This record gives sequence, structure tokens and C-alpha cells, in this order.
Amino acid sequence: MKYPKFYDEVEPILTFDPLAATLGAVEGGEIEYRYLDMVKLAGHSCPTVAGAWLMTKLGLEALYGDALPVRGEVKVEIREALDEGVAGVIGACIGLVTGAAGEGGFKGLGGRMARNDRLVFGVEMGAEVRLTRLDNAKHVEMSYNPSLVPPSPEMQPLMQKVMQGEASEEERRRFGELWQERVARILTGREFWSELVQLSV
Repeated sequence: MKYPKFYDEVEPILTFDPLAATLGAVEGGEIEYRYLDMVKLAGHSCPTVAGAWLMTKLGLEALYGDALPVRGEVKVEIREALDEGVAGVIGACIGLVTGAAGEGGFKGLGGRMARNDRLVFGVEMGAEVRLTRLDNAKHVEMSYNPSLVPPSPEMQPLMQKVMQGEASEEERRRFGELWQERVARILTGREFWSELVQLSV
């Protein structure tokens, strides 16, 4: 499978999954997630998916510091309703790494290690996303602003051609390149992540 090289340059997220450890799915229960995993889940790479990645990474770092985040022990709350905007995409992407799921999620083993009812939409809050540790109630709220990394001026006219089915093969290729170049600028510039993601613990 071929994909943009910068995917491999994005810092991974390491987690400990007690369910995976218990069931022998992963030795030691340590699971590494890469941006490519989120792309596979979403089926595409865009500023929204990149934002979900950044909020997940920065949020878990704020909650756990140098310790491994415990997958399945983080509640994810999203301000928008499930059927509003890109809330569903963001929720699914953050849920991939945190293990948080809606009412249809895994119910647990003997009442332990459940994943259901830990992804909630339509929650009143000032920020866009809230992550909460279930063991100590520590939480972090985040909002993401991708407009700080604007698209290339070439993008809009190319997008119109692509959407209208009038783009040449070269124009379609160029559109894809420019789209991913913007995502790369979002994900590989850690020095300005604090500007892209407003975070409050």
C-alpha cells in the first residue's frame, strides 16, 4: 500500500490496553497507534482526521504525562451532536486510540474493562472535546483550529474542477498532493501544535 511518506514521520501514540493483555491479543498489552491507523479507519486523511489525531495525542499526554495511557479507561465527550458536522468522524478517530465506544461498545468481562457508554455526543461545554480519566476524574478540554494552517491558493479552483468532474488526471493528482501537503504541515509542526489545539486541564 502506497501512501504519503509523512504519515510515518508523525509521532505515534503508545497505549496500554488491559483487555488486550488479559486476552493475550498483544504481549504486555502495549499497543502502538500510528497516523496511518487513523487514516485506515476514516478512509481518508484530511485536516479533521489530523485534528482528531492531535487532540488524542495532546489530550492523553496532558492526562497521563510520561505514563502509558490506559486504553478503555478514558471517557470521550464531544460538544456537537453525533449527526452534526464532522462530530462522528472525530469521535470514531479518538475512539480508535482511547477505546471509548458508544452504547454498542464492548460490555466488559465480569463488569471490568468495558468500553461502552464512554463516547458521548451533544455535551454542553465551552471546548469541542473533553477527555476524562475514569480512575481519577482528571480531565482535559480541547478545541482545534485548522484555519491556522491555510490551504494553498491553488486548492479552491482545483477542488471545483474535481467536484464537477472536469479535472484532468494531472489536476486530480495535484489536488491530492496539495491536500496532503496541508495535512503534513498540521501534523509535522509540533512547535505550533499548542496554537492549533487550545488545551485546558
